[in-house]
Amino acid sequence: MKLHLWHISYIVGLAIVVPLLLLDFLGIHLLPETILPYVELLGGILLIAGSCEAFVISVEGIAHNMHLTDYVAGIYASIASTIPELFVIIFLILGGNYEMAWILALATIFMNSLVFALYTLALPKDEEGNFRLPDAIHHVGSDLLTMGAVISLSVALSMILVHLFPLTEGGTEIAQSLNSSELILFGSCLIGVFVAYLYRITKYYGKCDPTSDDPNVACEIKHDVMPKKALAITLVMAVIGAALGGEALSSFGHYAIETMHLPVIYAALLLVMFGGTPEYIIVASSHRKEQLEVALSNAFGGIVQVFFVIFGFTMLMSGFLGFLDPIAQGVDIVPIDLNTVVLLIFAFPTMFILRAMITDDAKINALESVSMIAVFIMMLYILLFYGGI
Repeated sequence: MKLHLWHISYIVGLAIVVPLLLLDFLGIHLLPETILPYVELLGGILLIAGSCEAFVISVEGIAHNMHLTDYVAGIYASIASTIPELFVIIFLILGGNYEMAWILALATIFMNSLVFALYTLALPKDEEGNFRLPDAIHHVGSDLLTMGAVISLSVALSMILVHLFPLTEGGTEIAQSLNSSELILFGSCLIGVFVAYLYRITKYYGKCDPTSDDPNVACEIKHDVMPKKALAITLVMAVIGAALGGEALSSFGHYAIETMHLPVIYAALLLVMFGGTPEYIIVASSHRKEQLEVALSNAFGGIVQVFFVIFGFTMLMSGFLGFLDPIAQGVDIVPIDLNTVVLLIFAFPTMFILRAMITDDAKINALESVSMIAVFIMMLYILLFYGGI
């Protein structure tokens, strides 16, 4: 069996993380406390890189067996590639770090938007300097961006109003945080919207149709069927690697905040860059192989899927575990402060500008790409400057 790069990454990551977990379980500490988190970070990154590719291969195998179009197969692969990030958030929430999980999910949206804007510069252009986006992005993805922008702005403004006007008419103070019930409600709404999106895009853009005039649907079935045994093994490897890698990255997140005393936004941005690297590599690799639909669906999916799935799941899980947390007891789960509000506010211009660029003519050019990059860089400056105060 020929080893690919992701196999090597997975094996090396496993060789680093598993012994560290066993030693920690046995109470044995061979490495200094100042070095251990960085070794865990390295092992976590390598494991997540390998498991991310394993998830994508598994989902693409399932999609090919079902004769889905390349774009929709790429969407499901993009969802799978976010699962390692999901495990990072799961372990943060299990550790009671609800605010860090909230910020990490929103920071991922922002960084993925910047990656999407940068990637659009590399897309091949026609003689007029435009690249025509797939209809699935134009017709369905733009709707999702609109809903995401409205939801993020509405929730952020509500949080700001609660913070500015903390007293009711009777003089009772309004809680300066989101409780479990509110998080469960908001998270359920986001997940529900995304389920409807997946249903629509799979039903109308999912199956290959050789008679269709739409080039994204009129495709020839030329993929080999992936054996079920190989599919199952790859999927199990992906889940194990994502769980172990997510635990390692979350440990580094705790260390960055509690020992290094990094501002929570700085720590979140670091985890996003480290944890999201495998997804960015997948986009670059798909583009190099001229699989533009797969690369685009991964880059675009890193925005809408993270907002509706990862952020929605973060709120749902925080809400449910908040009820069981003896300290939180269902209240004061996510504080309403600058850290939690600023990224939610930034989600609005992020998704709104993407929606505007997509829907004007279903094409994207260098001017639009540079404009998006400029907006995201300015927002990144604000995050880095004010987030560290």
